Amino acid sequence: AMRAALRTRAASLAPARQWLSTRAATVTPAQLALEVRHRAEAIHKDVLAPLNERLMGPLERREFVQTVPLPFVLLLGNHSSGKSSFINHVLGRTVQQTGVAPTDDCFTVICPGTADADRDGPSFIGDPDFGFGPLRTFGPGLLNHVQLKVRSGLSVDNIMLIDSPGMIDSPQTASRAASFLSGTLAAQLDSPLSAESQQRALHTDRGYDFLGVTRWLAERADVVLLFFDPDKPGTTGETLECLTTSLSGVNHKLHIILNKVDRFEQIHDFARAYGSLCWNLAKVIPRKDLPRIYTMFLPG
Repeated sequence: AMRAALRTRAASLAPARQWLSTRAATVTPAQLALEVRHRAEAIHKDVLAPLNERLMGPLERREFVQTVPLPFVLLLGNHSSGKSSFINHVLGRTVQQTGVAPTDDCFTVICPGTADADRDGPSFIGDPDFGFGPLRTFGPGLLNHVQLKVRSGLSVDNIMLIDSPGMIDSPQTASRAASFLSGTLAAQLDSPLSAESQQRALHTDRGYDFLGVTRWLAERADVVLLFFDPDKPGTTGETLECLTTSLSGVNHKLHIILNKVDRFEQIHDFARAYGSLCWNLAKVIPRKDLPRIYTMFLPG
């Protein structure tokens, strides 16, 4: 009886397998992912939800959760830490501008497609097919600092990459970092005005809640890469705040990278920068053992 049930189950899945193989040969991975999601939503709405309601089942009684159609990697780091160069290298074409000075102040979502196209924040976030609609809650300040780049001919065409603005100290973040490192931040947090002043500082720095947006993206990302470079090994105050707030609880998918190690001419220079990074991370990561720090440089 068990074998017969298994054979019946396998036979019922055959049409789905045939449809997947047929569509995979005719559409892009991104389009296939969207079609699968739409079919799953229809099955949830027409079959599972009514059955769950009638039998008082365990499924949550709410609409199908809006999700991002492709796995994505979130890249964070100080300005000039090599995030954009890494993206261009991985994708096999120039997508992002690179430079020593800050070159971009936007969250840039890079998605594979059949033709190159750019979309601004309001139209991109308002598109339900991409699953970034909840970012509207962060206000117009964020909508004007988000963009979508669809690019064809990428070396990797089954994931999305999200480049973030380079983290840099403003007077507010610099003072908060100094307070943290000097041990006085805990006393400031006890102040009744601290919550209001912190919220005001968030919107003064960038015009939107940068740490909140980073937290939202990090919770949904499949991999989070945090870049450091030898010139600023973990000393940026905004980076320290990001580690303690936005990236708290996502350690299982966080990878810390010391980039541009080809700049070191002698081993003691590398040891000094690596040790400085470990020292700064130890102040904000409440663990006896530090996470693994990967070292990397791009060829050429």
